[in-house]
Amino acid sequence: MQKPYIYNLDELAALNKIPHQFGSPVACILADGDLLSRIVHPGAMPSFFNLMIVIKGAVHYAIKNHDIELKAHDLFVIPPYESFKIKAHSEDVQCFHHLLEKNYSDELVAKNSQLTDAANLDVLNSYPIFHLSENMFNEIHDLLLNINRTIGNNHLYKQELINLQTQGMQLYMAELMAGVDVDTHVQRHKDRILKLFFHLATRHFKRERQIQFYADQLNISPTYLSRVVKELTGNTIYSFLSHFLYNEICIQLRTTEKSISDIAFDLNFPDQSALTNFFKSRANMTPLAYRKG
Repeated sequence: MQKPYIYNLDELAALNKIPHQFGSPVACILADGDLLSRIVHPGAMPSFFNLMIVIKGAVHYAIKNHDIELKAHDLFVIPPYESFKIKAHSEDVQCFHHLLEKNYSDELVAKNSQLTDAANLDVLNSYPIFHLSENMFNEIHDLLLNINRTIGNNHLYKQELINLQTQGMQLYMAELMAGVDVDTHVQRHKDRILKLFFHLATRHFKRERQIQFYADQLNISPTYLSRVVKELTGNTIYSFLSHFLYNEICIQLRTTEKSISDIAFDLNFPDQSALTNFFKSRANMTPLAYRKG
């Protein structure tokens, strides 16, 4: 008997012209009834996870001998290598689909000690439907929306952002399956945001000192980024950027013969006077006095 044909995410995306795909391992699609009705599957079994949350309306799936009916705020995952078909849906249905190749998912799990062992994903073989609370639905919806946006935009650290956001989604799923309170995930997610902010800040503080720049790179709001940094460190984003900047000025004054004007230009100050005022407010002396001292 002929084996069912296994198809990957690349094949599905190419056949259906799916735009929100990142390379071969990840896609995040906002689907309505029209898309669900006309999407073509290039084989019998997908090689990827299909995680979906229903935003509104309802959709009815058939998987093996199981009938799965999903309604608004339901979350469901079709595991890899599982044949399925859509039997029916409401006219107003709208849902997010996060498609994730199994190999890529396994790599992220292996690299993150905080993720539940991948064997726990066997729970998905019983086809559980997760009925999300309003708060949980909003958090997962926002995370998928951010993944969708990240894929669609050009970011300097696009791969890192997608890895971070995908791991966030994996943590949500691990906790849903284990019954762990979501607050533990929220804390870990904030820790990752802080680490990535520091990584970005140490690379870009010489030219970029607006919170909006770092929030855009992380694909979150400036208000949320500011709140996370303040909550976890007790200091503001501006205080960290100022600290990096002050240290850099000290280093250049001690180790180079650059003029104050040249240092100001290198560090993106409007002029020499602005750098001098900034430095005096922290060192209680002028840059020239510091250099001579």
